[in-house]
Amino acid sequence: MDATYDEFRDALFARHENRLTDVLSTVGDAIVLAPIPVGLATRSVRAAGAIFVVGAGVILAAHLFQPGTMKDEVAAVFRHPIWALRAETARVRNGFGPHRDSN
Repeated sequence: MDATYDEFRDALFARHENRLTDVLSTVGDAIVLAPIPVGLATRSVRAAGAIFVVGAGVILAAHLFQPGTMKDEVAAVFRHPIWALRAETARVRNGFGPHRDSN
């Protein structure tokens, strides 16, 4: 049986308990959004793609600081991309660190 969104979000929060993982993931999230304006401004799919790859690389590198989380993070994002976007937004909105409110 699949997890509920709340369980999914809580697991995502747990994969970001390390402060460096949390901060770098947020930086990577911002970079991953940059291809939209970059692509529109430059009219270059190559430039937009390169920026996206850099952002994804930052996000993956962030999980090296919290060992054992990278595989679960990637699997969760591919399994539930809308939930991942929603949970990432909640993670960033609620601030950094394990003190976050999960609501």
